[in-house]
Amino acid sequence: MGLLDYYRQFEDIGESEYNKTLRKRRAAEKALALEQVPVLDLSGTEWPELPHAEVVGASVYQARGRLNGYPDPEAVQVRRALAERHNIRASQIVFGNGAAELIASAVYVLTSEGDEVVVPRPSRPLYATIASRAGARLVQPGLIEGALDAEQVLAAVGPRSRVLIICNPNDPTGTYAPAARIGDLMARLPEHTNVLVDESYIQFQDVEPEDSVMGLVEAFPRLVVVRSFSKIYGLSGVRAGYAVASSAATGLLAPLAPVSGVNALTQATIVQALRVGDADVRHRREAVIEERGRLLDALSAMPLTTTASQANFLWIAAHELPGADLVAALDASRVHVADGEALGDAAHVRAAIRDRHSADRLLWAMREALPGARTARG
Repeated sequence: MGLLDYYRQFEDIGESEYNKTLRKRRAAEKALALEQVPVLDLSGTEWPELPHAEVVGASVYQARGRLNGYPDPEAVQVRRALAERHNIRASQIVFGNGAAELIASAVYVLTSEGDEVVVPRPSRPLYATIASRAGARLVQPGLIEGALDAEQVLAAVGPRSRVLIICNPNDPTGTYAPAARIGDLMARLPEHTNVLVDESYIQFQDVEPEDSVMGLVEAFPRLVVVRSFSKIYGLSGVRAGYAVASSAATGLLAPLAPVSGVNALTQATIVQALRVGDADVRHRREAVIEERGRLLDALSAMPLTTTASQANFLWIAAHELPGADLVAALDASRVHVADGEALGDAAHVRAAIRDRHSADRLLWAMREALPGARTARG
């Protein structure tokens, strides 16, 4: 078709119909272009990149050289490295098969049939599963604007509340409770309630030094702090985590350790990660903090509500769209986020924070999903 023929086809078409035709054509072109764009999956919280090559190499070396031998049941090298890092005694540390398994072990040890496990809502769904398997009743006080509120928690604690689990920073809201708030809550809790603080996302917060809450364990022997290597270290596949408690609470820590220890590949991987992984951790932390601030600023101008996240994800609610509809609208732009219904609040979605490219794609997809955002942008 020549240029003149192209324009002649519009001679008998009114302006509104012509505009409608153009819009249809643009929509078709956009849909075709999007088909060539890979889906960006921001629904998970683990780090998407492989760890340092030397960390991978340590695992491969161990696999090739010592698969026929039992691992060190005490994980002495790992615990020694962690003790030096946190300036505590190795006896205060239990190394286990991931933070979730250590939390589960603590709940099984501390509760009996009919006891209560208190978990502020919304929080990680795995806590409810753990409580159910332990035969305990789950009690869920609400968060205030996504953040931990001592009065709500204290009102929910009863005579059979044996365990309080606090995810800090919280998943899915991303909010962080500083050490002063945790310490105040610990001081007011009854003696029969133990506290497990899940710090799986601790390296992403920039409110206070990383070990601030961990520093409370000596003052509160009923406090256990749990950390993970699955998030910022990018080692979800090896299942590694550790628990820290007071030197006076070794009686509580001992039952949390896996009976036969943690496998040799995991131990070798974690030792090497602690030796050479700090630069990668620092780079990932800085990238998340920078993009988190930029995303929060940009999203604040849209018809959305977001909590003040201190994690590597955002908890987002659209003013005029249910969470499931927002998920679907973002999916149409090939950006996938987590539906908040499975995480405790159907009005929200959770979107991971990574690098500038993924942040830009999330912002673009949000503007496409929300007509008001497109108008505000101009």
